[in-house]
Amino acid sequence: MGREWRRKGILALVCTALYWVDVPYRATFFDIPAQGSLAHLHAGWLFAVAMLYRDRASLAVCIAAAFASWATRVALIEGGGVVVYFGGALSYALTYAGLRAASRWLVPPTRQPFVFAARDLPGFALAGMLAYPAAVAAFAGLYVGPYAGPVVAANEAAQVLFAKLFGVLVVSLPVIVLGTHEARGRAAADGAPSMPWTLLLVGIGAPAVALRIAPADSPIADALLASFTDYRLLVAALLVLAAKRCSLRFSMTVLVLAEFLFVWALARNAGPKTLLDTALLMRFAIECVIALWLVLALLLFGYERDAAAQRHQRASLHDPLSDLPNLSALRRRCAGDALPPLGFILLDRSESILAGLGLRAQAELSRWIANLLRDIGRTYDVGTGHLVVVLHGDLHGDAARAAWDAVLSRLHEGEFLWLERPVRVLPYLGIAADEVAEGFDARIARASDAAMEARDRGELRPLHAGARDGREALSTHGRSLQVSTNALARIRAGEIELYCQPLVALSGHAADSGAHGEILCRLQDEFGRLLLPEEFLRELQDDRRMAELDLAVVRALDRWLRRHDDARVPISRISVNLGGQSLASLSFARELLALVDDFAVAPGVLSFEVTETAAITHASDAIALLDALRERGCCIAIDDFGIGYQSFERLKQIPANVIKIDGSFVRDLARDARDLATVRAIVTVARAYGAETVAEWVENEQTLVLLRELGVDWAQGFHLARPRPIDELLLAKNGAATTG
Repeated sequence: MGREWRRKGILALVCTALYWVDVPYRATFFDIPAQGSLAHLHAGWLFAVAMLYRDRASLAVCIAAAFASWATRVALIEGGGVVVYFGGALSYALTYAGLRAASRWLVPPTRQPFVFAARDLPGFALAGMLAYPAAVAAFAGLYVGPYAGPVVAANEAAQVLFAKLFGVLVVSLPVIVLGTHEARGRAAADGAPSMPWTLLLVGIGAPAVALRIAPADSPIADALLASFTDYRLLVAALLVLAAKRCSLRFSMTVLVLAEFLFVWALARNAGPKTLLDTALLMRFAIECVIALWLVLALLLFGYERDAAAQRHQRASLHDPLSDLPNLSALRRRCAGDALPPLGFILLDRSESILAGLGLRAQAELSRWIANLLRDIGRTYDVGTGHLVVVLHGDLHGDAARAAWDAVLSRLHEGEFLWLERPVRVLPYLGIAADEVAEGFDARIARASDAAMEARDRGELRPLHAGARDGREALSTHGRSLQVSTNALARIRAGEIELYCQPLVALSGHAADSGAHGEILCRLQDEFGRLLLPEEFLRELQDDRRMAELDLAVVRALDRWLRRHDDARVPISRISVNLGGQSLASLSFARELLALVDDFAVAPGVLSFEVTETAAITHASDAIALLDALRERGCCIAIDDFGIGYQSFERLKQIPANVIKIDGSFVRDLARDARDLATVRAIVTVARAYGAETVAEWVENEQTLVLLRELGVDWAQGFHLARPRPIDELLLAKNGAATTG
């Protein structure tokens, strides 16, 4: 409590000191000569305090200090009766209420702790540089008007308006920016921003004292200040340079100093022969606002760009659930000259923990292990239930073996609690050290293989991987782990590259004016290389994550269509593939139907492709989902038709609008009579069921001619068009997908 009130006392003292910093000038408003202070710096301080400190008392003591200073000035210098004091008290009371309201609007509780960002500039400018000065000026004019007349009231309002505006320009935003950004990294014990002493003393105190000491008719001071206004564009450029190259504290201090000197120069150069008027002051005020905005915008955009880059880098190097360093972080750690020994921890019951207790429990288990081993080595989360440990220090021989034994013994002896219940973990440890010269991929593969071998053999001690050829060590387990982890991370981050392969109409009744195409996807690995589906689909299927991929593709397509609603070509039908795991998932069905109900295009434009094998393997769930999609107007296509057992019979069970003839029957159509007969039969049966036909893998013109003669409705293949990024095919400026 004592510290808080000391802080409030310091805030009030600063407000008092700023009140007595005058910037004297002579002006003429509405043909009435006026003399006063061009900048009420305490007004800018009040606005800054209201935004920086959430408690009412901090602003209240500053308002009280400002009122006391004003009352002292009136009593000692200007003089005034009860009406004057009452008007001043009412003005400061309304200022307190207005600043509190502005604080709640500009800095809502949901943004605590508050850090000033570029997006806040318009709101703060509207409140601090327009509403606040205008409101105080309007009150002054209205209060003076009844007993002094409208011209005197307008003159008083103009003086107050510019004084408050320049006070906010000099003090408020630099103090707020400095206070909120420094509080983020170095806050006081109670979370309040630290006092900006450097800014106040160097930016305002020192020049104010120097200019007060200088004689009023000093030609040197006048020349320096005149030069300052004459070369204000150069000053603004130097401020921008300081904002980009120097620290925040230095940049804000220099900005306050420049604004203060600019205001003082403006006031000092208004002598007996050059009186300031409303137009001149307004022009200089606008120039000050532009300079302030330019410097702060560049500074804040630079800070936010750097912060976003840091967040992105951290996210790329940490698992999103456990927040532990991930496989990419481990790869970076091992990128030096000396590749360290790796200990691969395999938790045998991780899938049971995930299925029974959920992702939070799995993530907490990974954090518990990392905390348990923090004094032995650093733990990396490379996949659900898979961790890698790198020992601290450069340990070899008996010391290294003792450390690895300690890793496993701690895991065996430790007790993981979830919701106050003990959960048994079964850890196995595989170690790959310096037996052979190898790369990172080979070493982590050897370590993971050793851990799996330890699990298969029921080893209770760490199992050291043997010295094997590096190419052999890069085993299926290692590749699968690496690819699956990377693919899942990209899918969950929404980093999916959509491609589209057009369909070409072969029959007259199939052709229409809109584009037809099949959506395909690509993922990027950690090096930015595009991965084709065959490089990650098998691993995702093995990990049973295909439903995540299918939903991610549908969401990505929805976002793309909404983003380019005005720029894309007309689309008649666009197809998305659904895997067997997706058809078997009830949660997938719920989410997909919800997406379709609020999709960017009408359901009739969407076509969902399923393989007959997947549909029959999960018959009841699949048919229920496909029926629900058809009821909404979506098209259902059977992909790879003809390769399954009893394909024609399955048409009775699967509600299909389109039959895609498997490419194995199309590729050799011109050379194999059996393929020709099969395609002819499929076309005949499809017509009987009222379904359109699509031929895949069309690779030459001869095949295309035969398909047209057989009555196939659509064709798709590299002979017609290869898959290309969706932007290239479906944006109007790049041309449409071929429709025939």
